[in-house]
Amino acid sequence: MGEFNVERVLVDTGSTVNILFWQTLEKMGVTLEQIKLEARTLTGYDGVAKASMGDVKLQVQAGGVTRKSKFVVIDAPPIYNAILGSPWIYSMQAVPSTYHLCVKFPAATGIYT
Repeated sequence: MGEFNVERVLVDTGSTVNILFWQTLEKMGVTLEQIKLEARTLTGYDGVAKASMGDVKLQVQAGGVTRKSKFVVIDAPPIYNAILGSPWIYSMQAVPSTYHLCVKFPAATGIYT
């Protein structure tokens, strides 16, 4: 993401937004000035509502395919560094399989898994 190799990323078919945690962005060197301030309320799987800090757009590269993706930034203790939701899945034309624990999408060299 951006110019960094971000690990511990969850591909979540149930998430309607892509999420980046503020701690991850800080490590990437992103400042508050680079975040478009737009508060919105997100409801997690546990039903707890959390206000976002804003939005940021970053290039996301996976398997040689790069897409610019919009992320909602939240300030919460992260389990993952990022959550890629349905906007990223659709932009990549990806097919995630929770059973096989993989994601397949078209790349220049064929289907990337």
